[in-house]
Amino acid sequence: MNSESLLTRVGLSSAWNKSASVLTFVSDALLNQLENVSSDKKRLTLITGTVVTTSFVLWKMMMPRRSKSLKIEMVSGGLPYFGHYFELLRDHQAFLKRCKKEKGPVFTIRINNEDLTIVTGPLIREMLHKSRYFNFEEGIQSIIPIERALQVSYDHKYKGEKLSRREKNPVSYPIKHNFKEEQLGVFSERLQLAVNKALNAKLDIQPGEKKTLPAWETLALTVSQISCLCFCGSKIGCNQEFVLAMANFTKNVIRIGIALTVLPNWIANFVIKRYLSVESQIDLIMDLVVPELEKIRSGKISHDQEPTYISMALNLPKAGGQLRTPQEAAFAFKSVVLASIHTTTQTASYALHELACRPGLVADLRAEIEKLDKITPETVGEIRLLDSLLREVLRYDISIFGMNHKVMEDVVLSTGQVIPRGQLVHGAMFDAHTSPETMPETAHISLTPLDQFDAYRFLNAKDNNMASSSIDSEFMTFGLFAHACPGRFFAVHEIKYLLAILIMRYNITTKSGERAQDFLMRGMTRFPPTESLIFEGRKQYVTI
Repeated sequence: MNSESLLTRVGLSSAWNKSASVLTFVSDALLNQLENVSSDKKRLTLITGTVVTTSFVLWKMMMPRRSKSLKIEMVSGGLPYFGHYFELLRDHQAFLKRCKKEKGPVFTIRINNEDLTIVTGPLIREMLHKSRYFNFEEGIQSIIPIERALQVSYDHKYKGEKLSRREKNPVSYPIKHNFKEEQLGVFSERLQLAVNKALNAKLDIQPGEKKTLPAWETLALTVSQISCLCFCGSKIGCNQEFVLAMANFTKNVIRIGIALTVLPNWIANFVIKRYLSVESQIDLIMDLVVPELEKIRSGKISHDQEPTYISMALNLPKAGGQLRTPQEAAFAFKSVVLASIHTTTQTASYALHELACRPGLVADLRAEIEKLDKITPETVGEIRLLDSLLREVLRYDISIFGMNHKVMEDVVLSTGQVIPRGQLVHGAMFDAHTSPETMPETAHISLTPLDQFDAYRFLNAKDNNMASSSIDSEFMTFGLFAHACPGRFFAVHEIKYLLAILIMRYNITTKSGERAQDFLMRGMTRFPPTESLIFEGRKQYVTI
């Protein structure tokens, strides 16, 4: 036992002795006062007084010592300004192992003069569960002020609605309740049309012909085409200027957010309005979507004829019962774009890079796809190997630290440690998803260690309880509990179909034959490789 633990025990023992002395004194005093009171009343009053007084004394005497002794501590080492950056960059797994051994499951590290609280293992689930104390949206805004970026770009034209706490969120609510797994059939034809349309525009090559393209740009355009057709309808979704603008929207907003973070406000505002503004892209949303919603509101177009997100948002009542205006519903679409196209593109990019260096896996997937009578999103969705691949991508190809949350109130963790209000907390996501201690079931279904990629890992999962769209204590990429990603079913649906078509239409390889290196930002946030992929034309399977 170290000296600090011994002192802590001595201090706690002393506190308990003092509390017992106070309790004895209070009990004697109460008994003296109750000599002339009836027996039942005497007993009730004595019990009540004792409990209240003891609770107060213990609270006063114990809390100061407890808070002081359970402070979250900084990990040792580090350089001036850079802190632990280089150690994290050199070997993040070894660094996290040292941190946990030295400080336990929660600790503070310093990266480029910024202190970050890191929670690991089960504490990540605890953070996701305590949504009253940990706020994901505020966490994102603390890193990249997206809301400010949009305000600087568009507040002079339109500010949108202010949502109350009682309000059903017009962004997440329609997605959560209308894009469930069993409801996605209504988007099937548009999804197929979108993939075919985008690939014919970007990768219209003959069998044997080769073309080298960045995976991200190709996939971003395809995912944007899918989103525009399914979320806004066929008329708007076929506008290629709109599709291209939405494909680049999130990237442009992030650039603005970075400018707001690193530059003084007056300089940032000038630079944004002059060079970086997304005003024209939001203008395009309003110019195209508002007239369509006005037709739906007037009855000229039936929203039942072609279900879309924008019509669902339009018809979602506000807390007071009134309906949203076409302008309000259209403006909400920008948030759907921000939340969906970029993240879906990222996951699809990772999957494509994993496939490009594994010809055996591609051959196995082709064999499964060729068994289908017809290649549709629904039939492709039943292929277990494809689902296993996607879940493994979502498990393994994730950031070192993620799920960034801001603490809204002082919170006491199950370890007894206190995270103060305003602190930014990061989850050690890669460590959690590759640790047998936190993923015992996943560790036992495959002989491949968790810190290695295995596309076949989840084929042996029982009763398909480890599907790529599921959420559970061993799969936190989509979040957990009430705040899990509402669009995960649609995202998985479209990625599976897109990958199946790419596998059947092209041979996809890297220049070296090996998987390219991921791009790592600040030593903790991973992005897919920037290296281009080589696409070689095969037999055309899509004829829509």
